[in-house]
Amino acid sequence: MKKTRKPGGGRKKLKPEYDAGKNLKEQMEGAVALYDSEMSLQTIGDELGLNPIKVRKLLITAGVYESEVAEKVKNTFEEYRETKDYKTSILSNCKHPETFQSLRYLVPAL
Repeated sequence: MKKTRKPGGGRKKLKPEYDAGKNLKEQMEGAVALYDSEMSLQTIGDELGLNPIKVRKLLITAGVYESEVAEKVKNTFEEYRETKDYKTSILSNCKHPETFQSLRYLVPAL
C-alpha cells in the first residue's frame, strides 16, 4: 500500500524569509521616490544597484513614467491580463485554428 503524501510537504525553501513581491514593491517605491525628486534613470539605477532599463520598467509598472511606448505596453498588458484562457485567446486570434490542433503534441494545453 502506498504512503499518502502530507500536504505542505516537499522541498524546504532555501530562503524562507525571501519574498519577491515585497522586494519588488520596495524597489518600485524607492525608484518612484527618486524619480519624483527629478533624478535621471541612470542615477536612480546607480543608487538602487539596478540598470536604467530595469528602473524604467519599474516606473512604468508603477504608472509614473509616461511615454508613447510605455502607454502601448500598459495597454497591451491590460488587454492580455484579462485573458483567462490562453488556448481560447490563441485560437480566437488565429486564421487557421486547425494548424494548432496538429501541434497538440508540442503543447499539451492546446
